[in-house]
Amino acid sequence: MHKISVLMPVYNGEKYLKEAIESVLKQTENDFEFLIIDDGSIDATESIVNSFADKRIRYEKRQRGGLVAALNYGISIAQGIYIARMDADDRALAERFSKQAATLDLHPEIAVCGSWALKIDEAGRPAGQFSFPKITPKEVRLHAFVHNPIIHPAAMIRRSVLLEVGGYRPFWKHVEDYELWTRILPKYACVNIGEPLLEYRLHAGQITQQKRIRMLSYGLLIRIAYLWRTLLSLIS
Repeated sequence: MHKISVLMPVYNGEKYLKEAIESVLKQTENDFEFLIIDDGSIDATESIVNSFADKRIRYEKRQRGGLVAALNYGISIAQGIYIARMDADDRALAERFSKQAATLDLHPEIAVCGSWALKIDEAGRPAGQFSFPKITPKEVRLHAFVHNPIIHPAAMIRRSVLLEVGGYRPFWKHVEDYELWTRILPKYACVNIGEPLLEYRLHAGQITQQKRIRMLSYGLLIRIAYLWRTLLSLIS
């Protein structure tokens, strides 16, 4: 049993994968397994992963099934108390896992601990900082009515809660994280650490750039469903 299962799905991620892996292996918190779920890559992803000899890495290659299927598979095989999300194009700052795990250890009522993030460009150069997310449980709960309140690849989540709510849902492709938070928030507190613990890479190949219209329309449906769940939780 590990304290943390780092969950990184990857599909044809050769361009930035080495940097992402290195950032995880350099964490000051060492009690983790590193699940790299290869969703049917046909590039050099496998050889890049295999170039690392670190025993904490668990590499699983699957047939192409999409991000949600890869995430749910990772949750099902994870052995950690907490799931730390990572994307294959980002970089975790060295104290990310230790600070997030400490928050969850001290506050059993908190189900999800996110953080702020720095922006980097395709070359890994600084490109600013996100002006969100909100920090306290109340702020996060309220902000979810208008915007995704937690940066997905900066999140650490209790695995028990992920299993309780049924993990990610395939219907909400490209906004699966936002929809997940709105199922967790009516029951549990969620917070963000008010300092950058992730370097979030901006590049032309991101889903968020390609699928913006679909994300906006799905976001509206998510907010309506979240309002309904919140009302039900208040009267139950």
